[in-house]
Amino acid sequence: MNYFDFSKEEIKEILISTFAIAIIFAWPLSFDQSGVISLIIALIAVGTGFIFHELGHRTVAKHYGAWSEYRAWYEGLAIAMILRVILGITFIAPGAVYISKDYLTYEENGKISIVGPLINFGLAFIFLIPMVLSVSMNNIYLWTLGSAGFLVNITLAWFNMLPIPPFDGSKVLSWNKGIWLGVFAVFTVFWLFNSAIRTLIINIFL
Repeated sequence: MNYFDFSKEEIKEILISTFAIAIIFAWPLSFDQSGVISLIIALIAVGTGFIFHELGHRTVAKHYGAWSEYRAWYEGLAIAMILRVILGITFIAPGAVYISKDYLTYEENGKISIVGPLINFGLAFIFLIPMVLSVSMNNIYLWTLGSAGFLVNITLAWFNMLPIPPFDGSKVLSWNKGIWLGVFAVFTVFWLFNSAIRTLIINIFL
């Protein structure tokens, strides 16, 4: 099975979702240098978190022999843009990976679900790299990129592990209560104390 076999429709919808998310987070847009940089930061820090989360679900689902493809939710993206422009509220529901198989066990469904939040948790630490570099290079843009990427991904990891349908956490809980509790506890600590943890880790590496 080719895990990286994307249909043209899927590639289009991934790109649309990614750029839409970046625009929403970078709003209001300006066409000067700072505006372009803000859009690029949003594209990297936020867009990657959402898209890699969904692609993680897609890959594991394919591993278990299921058909899976990403589809954008255009109505959700439109609502998110309206909320951002009119009310200044940031709420994103860009789309989801649709999965089809005759039968998925609780274990398979739980593993498909947990991989998305775990990817976000890993990405959060990758975004500490530009934060560390920004201190030595005195670069505010690298700091903004790293800080935004860390916070967004930690939040996505924690939020998606809530044990409430249709969030990933509800499926992980149905599969294995111990694994859900352990992962959710770790994510909660990092989410609640993200600022202190970022400072501690950066001090360790500097």
